[in-house]
Amino acid sequence: MLPEALFVSNKANIRYFSSFTGTKGYLVILKKKKFLFIDARYHLVAQNQCQKSITIVDTTKGFEKAWKLFLREHKIKKLGFEGAHLSYKMWHRLQKISHGTRLVDIGDKLNGKRMIKSEIELRSLYMSQKINEEVFAKIKRWLRPGLTEKQIGWKIEKLAHLLGADGVSFKPIVAINENSASPHHENTDRRLKRGDMILVDMGVIYDGYCSDMTRIIFTANPTAEQKKIYELVLRAQETVTKKLRAGIKGSVADNIARSLFKRYGLDKQFSHALGHGVGLDIHELPNLSQAYSGTLKAGCVVTVEPGIYLPGKFGIRIEDMVLIKKKGIFNLTKAGKKLKSCIIRI
Repeated sequence: MLPEALFVSNKANIRYFSSFTGTKGYLVILKKKKFLFIDARYHLVAQNQCQKSITIVDTTKGFEKAWKLFLREHKIKKLGFEGAHLSYKMWHRLQKISHGTRLVDIGDKLNGKRMIKSEIELRSLYMSQKINEEVFAKIKRWLRPGLTEKQIGWKIEKLAHLLGADGVSFKPIVAINENSASPHHENTDRRLKRGDMILVDMGVIYDGYCSDMTRIIFTANPTAEQKKIYELVLRAQETVTKKLRAGIKGSVADNIARSLFKRYGLDKQFSHALGHGVGLDIHELPNLSQAYSGTLKAGCVVTVEPGIYLPGKFGIRIEDMVLIKKKGIFNLTKAGKKLKSCIIRI
């Protein structure tokens, strides 16, 4: 059960519950009312974005003064805060000025309310992934020998803006050959050569909503080992997506892929979770991981991204973004992933 009042500091949650997208401010949610604490710089933005039912609390003359008046008026005894997002400095400040009010960490309870996507949210997610794939298609046609990982990553960011995205949902990962064995590789000045393979993990933001996709590009026919690992990862992803549905536990979904890899002695080379929720944040609830015992609900959007990483050689990850339905899934990702579609000539 949530406390009588919630102090919202996570920018994604502030947007979700108020529509406000400003870079500074706090939202307080009471049972029947919402209050947005912002200074004069953001008043016009809030008036244009927020529902009329949201009350703006002016903090231009100082947050502390406005907060003490608010507490006195509403007599709040228990205030929930987001422990994973509120800075220690702000928490300490709230403790000091909130006399007679007990602060309690509400954990992921607000994030959990964002799991099931509305039709409006789904349209933004669809569009985000559509632009993401348009960028990827242009990148495949643009690649040529001599380009560095950093240059390819920067091109992804530029194309995202040109094609209508608000920006990228994370810094693109471009990993050539053995660099792809690092799941969260940092782009380098490594130059592309004919015959190289590339792992590309990318996403864009559209209307605040993120997309996420990973594809492999071969600039020559893959080696026998590359082909074997690629086909196994693809098989794992397809096996999981056939079994995904509302009601399945995130840990069970993760174990489907992990068990398949174990049969081939490669489960230790799968070093991350199978997937995660996507929405206003690139990583949000629910999760497809060994540690997540929660169940997936119809309306959640999650990634499915099994991978095998062979240090010193290469890594293969294939990632799609899917909508969980009562029976099965709808795959938002249309970019080809059969081995033949991943081979290009440069």
